[in-house]
Amino acid sequence: MAETRKHFLFEVSWEVCNKVGGIYTVIVSKLPEATKVYGENYFLLGPDLKTNPDFEETEEECWDRIREGIAIKEIPCRFGRWKVPGEPKVILVNFGQKYDKDQLLFRIWEDYGVNSIAGGWDYVEPVMFSYAASEVIETIYNILLRPKGMQAVAQFHEWMTGAGLLGLKKRVPEIGTVFTTHATMLGRALAGAGVDIYTTMDSISPQREASAHHITAKCSLETASAREADCFTTVSEITASEAKNFLGRTPDLITPNGLD
Repeated sequence: MAETRKHFLFEVSWEVCNKVGGIYTVIVSKLPEATKVYGENYFLLGPDLKTNPDFEETEEECWDRIREGIAIKEIPCRFGRWKVPGEPKVILVNFGQKYDKDQLLFRIWEDYGVNSIAGGWDYVEPVMFSYAASEVIETIYNILLRPKGMQAVAQFHEWMTGAGLLGLKKRVPEIGTVFTTHATMLGRALAGAGVDIYTTMDSISPQREASAHHITAKCSLETASAREADCFTTVSEITASEAKNFLGRTPDLITPNGLD
């Protein structure tokens, strides 16, 4: 345990304190164990949507230096706890005014070949959130970890957080990155259209189908995130098969959903 406490774990998801679908439940299920293992070295980052009912803002001393560092970055954040078992530390990131959209999208195109041209607001909003979250992680790393030679891993869930993973890899490559997909974007789209992907997978052209279903930007970001992550994980053998065929990388680990 003492050895583990020398490390920090950051976890980024659009569903931190924001119940949209199943990922919220997956994350909540592992919080008691994660907080037991990492203690106060465990941080979750989610979007500040001003409607986060499970979030409680706190004025704990642990936030003081972090708050000051992030204020210099001019990223508005709220700091507190997730009011679920384990009560982990949470940072809700307000991203709306931080970036020039076109410059940010060009940056991830130039660095990693992410094709965002067809992406609408439902694509741009998560990109801005996750990129801002990566700057928050970088700030905490520089304030608390780097001076003490401590190590960190940052886990990013789904394509919605991919820009954060790519940004962190570019700026702070010494932080280990994990990309977790719970179901591929293209797999969801094809299944929703009634395609039996598991009998036709070998004949599917990911780029052509992504274009046909108007999800090119999301699939491009998802593919780059899977490719560039230090560790790529998914939640089942079925999704691993999707990932191999649609994202071009076989997952390093399969981590089944939930711990309880």
